[in-house]
Amino acid sequence: MPLWVRTVLVTGPEDEAVPARREHVEHLRRLAAQGRLRAAGEFAKGEGFLEIFEAEDLHAAEAIARASPLVEQGLGTWMLRRWEELVF
Repeated sequence: MPLWVRTVLVTGPEDEAVPARREHVEHLRRLAAQGRLRAAGEFAKGEGFLEIFEAEDLHAAEAIARASPLVEQGLGTWMLRRWEELVF
């Protein structure tokens, strides 16, 4: 299944972003429980997240990218790219 990289940058006010960050982590937990999440991490200072996940195609990947509470609540911007894993 294709891999995708999503970055979510927090753009909203800190008082609103704190609970949305927690909800975003729950969103990631659901992806992990579905076996879709390969890796995830948070940028220093709470500036946002980077994740690598599986999705069937661009349409499915965009649906996952838009499902972040940070995005849904207008508190973050996102970027999505297809990712090709290099194996050495």
